[in-house]
Amino acid sequence: MEQKSKKGLIKQIAIITAMVVCTLALITAFSFGMYKVFTNLNNKELQTISRKEQENNAKEQEGEEVIQLIEPETIEEPENEEEKEENEESEEEKEPEEQLTEEEKQKREEARKKQEEERKKREEEARKAQAQRYPYWIKVNCAANTVTVYGKDADGNYNVPIKAMVCSIGSSTPRSGVYKTPQKSRWGVLIGPVWGQYCTRITGQILFHSVPYLKKEDPSSLEYWEYDRLGEQRSLGCIRLTVADAKWIFDNCPLGTSVEFYSSSNPGPLGKPGIQRVSTAGDPYRGWDPTDPNPNNPWRTKAQQEAKKKAEEEAKKKAEEEAKKKAAEEEAKKKAEEEAKKAAEEEARKKAEEEAKTIVPDVVGKTESEARSLLKNFTVIVDYTTNNSKANGIVLQQNPAAKSKAQDGKVKLIVNKVDTSVAVPNVIGMSETAARNALKDFKVSVKTVSVTSGTNGVVSKQNPTYGTKAEKGSTVTITVNKLIPTEDNTENNNSDNNENNNKD
Repeated sequence: MEQKSKKGLIKQIAIITAMVVCTLALITAFSFGMYKVFTNLNNKELQTISRKEQENNAKEQEGEEVIQLIEPETIEEPENEEEKEENEESEEEKEPEEQLTEEEKQKREEARKKQEEERKKREEEARKAQAQRYPYWIKVNCAANTVTVYGKDADGNYNVPIKAMVCSIGSSTPRSGVYKTPQKSRWGVLIGPVWGQYCTRITGQILFHSVPYLKKEDPSSLEYWEYDRLGEQRSLGCIRLTVADAKWIFDNCPLGTSVEFYSSSNPGPLGKPGIQRVSTAGDPYRGWDPTDPNPNNPWRTKAQQEAKKKAEEEAKKKAEEEAKKKAAEEEAKKKAEEEAKKAAEEEARKKAEEEAKTIVPDVVGKTESEARSLLKNFTVIVDYTTNNSKANGIVLQQNPAAKSKAQDGKVKLIVNKVDTSVAVPNVIGMSETAARNALKDFKVSVKTVSVTSGTNGVVSKQNPTYGTKAEKGSTVTITVNKLIPTEDNTENNNSDNNENNNKD
């Protein structure tokens, strides 16, 4: 009995132990599952935190000062429409494809195509809405220290350059990537501390802003020595601009505008603008950005004074020009009267000359070229005839006769044309000298041709060819061989030399 009691107790302990182990296993599995769920939810939540907050938290932990914007305007991060749609999708289980009939498979495929078409339609609508909301795309060229703003073409692509700006980047400025502006403010407290106008945050500590100011919200405390160096790498990381350019971005580019960073030696399609340097301008001018539209900006007053002075000078110049113009008009009137009188006289003279030009001069016995020169005021018509008793090219007759009036302005000539051409002799195979002697009636033009065989200095071609008739004094071109020494020729020459030496 005692042994049975012990066995029963051991059995109960084993059962209890097994139950405890199973319970612990279930608790462990449940805890691990809850941990995974919590981790996934936590990661998703962390992904929705803005880049600005992440960078600011990191910098605060490191003890760095964060650029603060005064009364900033901040964009709210839009929901991810695709994730939202995925979350809204039904989680119902779908039957495996192999268990569906052909009709059910076809219906499911049609439903998928319809969903795909709707998705594409939503994406296109979202793209159009995005293009309407953001009219510009900003590109920062870190290598050239320039900013180029692009507008949209007819297809909605940002391909139209509309504005170029000179800037100063820094060592911490991103060299690549595309960011969307999340925040902007009229004034910002920069690291220094110094202050900047028309601040537009790009990412983290990187902003578009004016050249820094030494005093809080005081546009007359410009760091003029830094302003003069716009176009060089000078900032800690922000993109410094003139006030006018920073204000343009502030006013025209809504939050969420894309800013792209890249590096190129080419400043961009609109080039790199210059600036008006202020360091040597003296007070109060050098404390102000010349482009600042602030009504207290002395550059504006100076510009107004210069404009007034320029207007006065232009008015004075205009009055002088008017006086000169009036005098010139009187002089022109007098001159016109004189010219009119002179023109009438000239017209009468020309008329008389024109009348004289209708009288045909005597050109019989002249050469054709001489006759044409004398008859330059007439339309000359030439017929040719042959009269061996007269010189070649001489005018034999004319109509109308000399000192008659050509009513229609035409003069007909009969010109003697005697064949004076001679046959070209055959000079192929002759030396150049012999060929020249044979072609004494012609002008000889010589061309040489390099050959590796044949006789050196002998005419191999002629143009015109043998038997062709040509005018005396015309050109005949002959081609003369120029023998190029080759290894065979050299051996032959050496052999000839050896034979000559042997004969000697």
